[in-house]
Amino acid sequence: MILDTFRHRGIKRFVFILLCIIVLFWQKITVFPEINSIQPIIPVDTIFNLLTGKNVYLSAFVKILLLLVCSYAFIAILSLHDVLPKRKYLAAMLFLCIISVLIDAHNIVGSVCALFFQLFAFYNLFRTYHSDRIKSAVFTAAFFAGISILFSFSFTITIINLIIGMWIFSVITWRSIISMILGLLTPFMFLLYFFQLAYHDASLMLRSIENNANSLFFNMFDFDNFSAFFMGFVFFITLLSLLKASKYTKPIQRMINQLFYFLFVTSALMTIFIFDMKSYSIMLFGISAAYLLTRFSQHVKREWIAEIIVFSILIASVVYNNYLVFFY
Repeated sequence: MILDTFRHRGIKRFVFILLCIIVLFWQKITVFPEINSIQPIIPVDTIFNLLTGKNVYLSAFVKILLLLVCSYAFIAILSLHDVLPKRKYLAAMLFLCIISVLIDAHNIVGSVCALFFQLFAFYNLFRTYHSDRIKSAVFTAAFFAGISILFSFSFTITIINLIIGMWIFSVITWRSIISMILGLLTPFMFLLYFFQLAYHDASLMLRSIENNANSLFFNMFDFDNFSAFFMGFVFFITLLSLLKASKYTKPIQRMINQLFYFLFVTSALMTIFIFDMKSYSIMLFGISAAYLLTRFSQHVKREWIAEIIVFSILIASVVYNNYLVFFY
């Protein structure tokens, strides 16, 4: 069955993830219309489009490569404390399936770059567990989180996630909070210096931050019918999986679980209610739901239930991304 695919080692799983990305994103990147959105502080999607010009296939190839790198960064943070042994690649596939339905593939470069640095922020947050260098790990986590905000301003909500994560990992002290603040501000200081050096006008960055901040407004249920139904289905079965999954025994694994629970609930609410938070919330919704569903598949007694859930998500995302295009 499909879960057995992820028990293989080496190149087979790599090829499976690569094929998954191509099937899910190829037509969406090359055919689907682009969704206009406000330019982030670093307009990486605009820069990327200028570099690739009108070569659609080169653009698609690079975006697929970035998605592959981001997927393996997700796998890396799950490997840190071995929270999903033998099923980390399944989590990566579920993540790709979920975001492929909900996210704008044309402007995905900025979101993927932001998520890549966000994953490194979580990686360093996990490192604070029983570490002798807590302040250093917190600073590094906040530094990567700050970089992610530069690529996608909706990632500002990560500040709350960092604080909650520090609370879960019991590392909130006034020194660690100062380290977090300094880490968040450092990327902005470097960029401010660059604007002053390159354009002799540091206020350009401040105006960009203001424009991005003003764009965060409430707009409920901004999805087509299929996307809304798909997200509701993923949300519902993920909630059910929380009731049935076995608990981890190691403290670090329980802490990671608690963080993913928090990310799942908050990202789902932000995806529905806050329009320009979607590039962030959809990514976090995909990661947290993928983690929790994979954890469920790993511990559920009747594996056929997990097989049906995974197969349903895979088929729904493939059908949406490869057949709905004919209705445009």
